Amino acid sequence: MDIIDHENTLHDQSTALDACYNKVARLNNCIEIANLINSELALGKLLSSIMETTKAAFQADSVSLLLREEKTGDLVFQIALGDVGNEIKELFRLKKGRGIAGLVAESATPVNIKDVYDHPGFSPEYDQKTNYRTRSMICVPLKARGKTLGVIQVMNKKISPFCFTNEELDMLVTIGSSAAVAIDTAQMHRVIIQKETLERDLSLAREVQQSFLPAALPEVKGYQFAALNRPALEIGGDFYNFFSLPGNRLGIVLGDVSGKGIAASLYMARLTSDLQHHALLSRQPSQLMESINDLLCRRSKHGMFVTLVYMILDLATGHACFSNAGHLFPLCFLDGDCRLLGTDSTKGPPLGILPGLPFAQEEFFLEPGQSLILYTDGVTEAKNSSGELFGMEGLTAALKKETASPAALINTISTAVEKFSLDHGRSDDITLVTLKREPAGNGNPS
Repeated sequence: MDIIDHENTLHDQSTALDACYNKVARLNNCIEIANLINSELALGKLLSSIMETTKAAFQADSVSLLLREEKTGDLVFQIALGDVGNEIKELFRLKKGRGIAGLVAESATPVNIKDVYDHPGFSPEYDQKTNYRTRSMICVPLKARGKTLGVIQVMNKKISPFCFTNEELDMLVTIGSSAAVAIDTAQMHRVIIQKETLERDLSLAREVQQSFLPAALPEVKGYQFAALNRPALEIGGDFYNFFSLPGNRLGIVLGDVSGKGIAASLYMARLTSDLQHHALLSRQPSQLMESINDLLCRRSKHGMFVTLVYMILDLATGHACFSNAGHLFPLCFLDGDCRLLGTDSTKGPPLGILPGLPFAQEEFFLEPGQSLILYTDGVTEAKNSSGELFGMEGLTAALKKETASPAALINTISTAVEKFSLDHGRSDDITLVTLKREPAGNGNPS
């Protein structure tokens, strides 16, 4: 006759029942984590929620989540929960491949360790710094789209037998897989939001920058004007302007600030205001150049400078006086005959580099029927797929095709540049200003 040990049987049943209860609790926690993952895109909040729930699910003393820094491969603490969580997080990072977490990230293989001090890859450095004793650990990689994003560590089981089962390791792998997808999605969402914010800011900056350019071209009897400003990026450093001056004179400026983007745009915006102020104070272009150069040198902080042409045109006589600060020579042309205005000996350096420099100036007459063009190096330095430059040859060839009006000239030149650089793409701002003195008998003042 068999003797039944009711006491041991009841104990075994109780143990099995507790194990079932624990498993159900862990499954409920997994469902909770899945719900969190599906409902949260804010990365910080998402990670905190996942780790709080994971800590409870595994009845662990501490948990941590580290994300891989793409540039270095280091693991950076994002969340560390437990008695020394704050101290661990302040240690900030694990060097690539260091410690058990580093090995798991490198191998992308989960581990279940009963005592980490028996593992050859364990580094006791963090225990020593925090006076914490790490014992048991399960650690799994966070993998999404073929990449390891980081690792989750669960440490020190708080109930007997004080180590984790392989079933718990499998469960953490499942949680890690879902968390990795959520982290990847949240990171992509953050990138999209940042991109949208940047695009919105750049669009606003572009509107502000455009407000510093002339709202309308001069309307002067006997003259025609046209202008084009086309940044390579959303915003750029090229600019132009016109200033009405006493004595029936017109100030014309075209410049190119070094660099591109927001820094160049801000530099340009402030410079445009300075130019307008000093144009009214300076009788000669050389005086304006010297004043602006000293001003820019005084407040220069990042090595930025500007090349610039400033011209004063007597609208009654066509007499023009201009000064050139490191910029491309203006072009004067009539019926396909082009000539450069200025010489190397009279061209000064860019503004904003050396203070106290003198600037020379030159004079010429814009005859009836003649046209004038000012341009930036985005025109002449446009490249094709072979690395060849559009150059002065391309510009003068384009000028010979069309002399009907300044607007037609700009359209012809910009079309020629775009066609030339189509395969290479435009890498610099393009700015053009053209004006034409109408022939006698067409309303031209004499």
